[in-house]
Amino acid sequence: MNLDKKFIGRQIRLRRMEQNISQEKFSELIDISPRHMCTIENGKSFPSIETLVKIADILHINLNEFFSLPESKDDNPLRIEVMQLVQISDENDLQLIKEIIKAVHRNRLRK
Repeated sequence: MNLDKKFIGRQIRLRRMEQNISQEKFSELIDISPRHMCTIENGKSFPSIETLVKIADILHINLNEFFSLPESKDDNPLRIEVMQLVQISDENDLQLIKEIIKAVHRNRLRK
């Protein structure tokens, strides 16, 4: 299993922000320092298993989401970032994303 600190940190930050929880408040809830929370979200350190369980519990997400890293055909950072954003999108967002991509492809075929 490939563990990507930056991916995990981005997942945590995006989910925390979706729920309008400040980084300081979130660090209090999971009982770590704000500085440590910052290093986790910036992909500079891994949370402990206990901390990761608390994070998942507070954010109401399944722990597996932190480890479901997208398989990439290449190392294109933009492709990886888009795939990560797609993974955390809800059904409405996914429908919109699908329609946007289809429109881009249709437009490209017309040229």
